[in-house]
Amino acid sequence: MLIGLSNSGMKFLQNGSSPAHRKSDKTALIKLEKLRSQVLIRIRHYKGLEDLEERGYIREFPGGTTKSDANLLYDRNPLEHVEKVVFEFTTECNFQCRHCYNGKVPGTTEHDIGALMKVSDTFSKMGIRHFNFVGGEVSKYGDGWLDLCRHISGDPLNRVTLYTNGWWLDKTNFNAAGRIYKDTDDYLATLKEAGVAVIKLSIDGPGEIHDQSRGQPGLYDKVLEGISTVHRAGILPRVSMLARRWETVDPVAEMIVDLGRRIYTDLQISSDEEFAEKFMVDPDNTFSSFIDIGNGAQSDSGGFPIDSFSVDDFHCRAFYRPHPYLTIKANGEVTTCRVANAGEGYGNIHSRELVEILNSMQDTFIYKLHSRRKLADYLPHLDRSVFGDRFVHMCTLRAILNLLALKIHEENADVMDPMTLRRLNLEVAATTGHGIR
Repeated sequence: MLIGLSNSGMKFLQNGSSPAHRKSDKTALIKLEKLRSQVLIRIRHYKGLEDLEERGYIREFPGGTTKSDANLLYDRNPLEHVEKVVFEFTTECNFQCRHCYNGKVPGTTEHDIGALMKVSDTFSKMGIRHFNFVGGEVSKYGDGWLDLCRHISGDPLNRVTLYTNGWWLDKTNFNAAGRIYKDTDDYLATLKEAGVAVIKLSIDGPGEIHDQSRGQPGLYDKVLEGISTVHRAGILPRVSMLARRWETVDPVAEMIVDLGRRIYTDLQISSDEEFAEKFMVDPDNTFSSFIDIGNGAQSDSGGFPIDSFSVDDFHCRAFYRPHPYLTIKANGEVTTCRVANAGEGYGNIHSRELVEILNSMQDTFIYKLHSRRKLADYLPHLDRSVFGDRFVHMCTLRAILNLLALKIHEENADVMDPMTLRRLNLEVAATTGHGIR
């Protein structure tokens, strides 16, 4: 047998420089370091390497593989830049936000907590220790998510972050993920006990812009007040902000300064510029763009003509060199993109072991679609009477073509049959929120 490192083995070795990581897995690291220096080895059996084979850190290569071939695979490891794991957990939500790109995805909640615990252990052992919980609204519909948090935070090197719309702020006697809490402080104390280190509150813009986007009058002020409430609970408050094309930047700049002053109360800074800069560069704050898909599919914001995009615009590195996260969706799919199921196609944790999925990413159709820059080949199959011919964000067009390409591939569909293509386009549109134009 010709043996070398797998994707997971390379990731484990990459993170082996951490003192804590090296102490806990010294023997495995020494073996992997030796194997990496040799690139490939020929063996008759796994004697002495059973632990690495069991963990999926080594793999068998085709007999004709050269060391140059193997080194190229090592250098292009799709896990190299993965730093975080996102547990989508649920697509159920109590809001219908205007921008939600999963607004047309069927409601699904993960119930196999044991499977997710196993997933978190696999990533932790590879040195990936940041875990984000998103939805939907996991804090409301994610029954069992706190049990998973407790499991993850049982390792002090791990870090748990909750993304939330803040629906629970200022509530009393409310049900959150299957348990009744007497007030917000009671709820936050439970989150703290479960190991939640960071709470990211969603912000779509200043004042009424946020409230209108969320369909919740008065929510913006509750979120602002909630920042100090989260602080008092001993949890870091941070923000997940929706970036838009603003008619005027002054209210946005004022909002950023205000958020900075509320979040960074422990810093020795005083000027508006310093608070704004701290807010913008803090990696615990996140910024996302409006994508005209899902609830945003019928946006009247104009956009760019399809024909204005170049072929190079279509492929996305996130599908073959994801950064900074991988997502485990509520349906068990491992994905690199959370937009309307467009990143699915690598494998499902309920039908295959996670390590097997990670180690075979390069073999999947969705990976090759982008690494070989083939996505634009599917543009002629797009039905513009269904999707229109202008998009606000390039990710919208990529997502649509991804879904269409996957359907054509999985069905081995006859693309010369107009009725077949029409059906597939309409099926994709049902997921993306688009319709007849």
